[in-house]
Amino acid sequence: MLSTSNERPTTLHIYNFGSVFGNRKIIKGEDKITTLYFMQNTRGSMHWTFNLHADGPDGPLLCRAQSSYNGPPMLDEVNHGPTILSMTAIRRPVKMERKRGTFNGTVFFEGPDHKEYRWQTTARLFSAAMEVRARAGRMWQHLSRSSCQCLDAEDALIATYRVTSMSVTKDGVLVVQPSGKFMLDLLVATSLAMRTPNN
Repeated sequence: MLSTSNERPTTLHIYNFGSVFGNRKIIKGEDKITTLYFMQNTRGSMHWTFNLHADGPDGPLLCRAQSSYNGPPMLDEVNHGPTILSMTAIRRPVKMERKRGTFNGTVFFEGPDHKEYRWQTTARLFSAAMEVRARAGRMWQHLSRSSCQCLDAEDALIATYRVTSMSVTKDGVLVVQPSGKFMLDLLVATSLAMRTPNN
């Protein structure tokens, strides 16, 4: 395996486009100018889907994702199965799913290397979400960002999705460590699936 010690992380900026609720997203590079990905989200009564394209809306399709059932409960019990990602570069569907006994929003998936990875939320609750600082006699309000981290089975950090708190147009920033660059498209797709609400 190639050494990744001297490589820098890859930073992507995710913007909502076309609506406050972000049914379309544009993912730009570190320069905040170059469009690298485009996502179109469609919500039905039973599930959501999105298509992820390289470059822009007319670029090659990289991924088609569909959530599990998220409609009204039927017979008091609903099996919220996995979100399915059909990646064009991977010849099998990628399943994002919670494991039995995990109630903290952690979602597991298998990478193209057949290893298990997980996205877990790191949002802090109300008491830690707001910090007030005094600078030069003025009060500055600092809102910490909630985020999701992608970790491997050994708890090594693969990527972080930091949610932008005070912006209508910018959803967040995805930072992919050198060890995760081999599956950059999959990390973009899975992080966007984590950010697509079920309700």
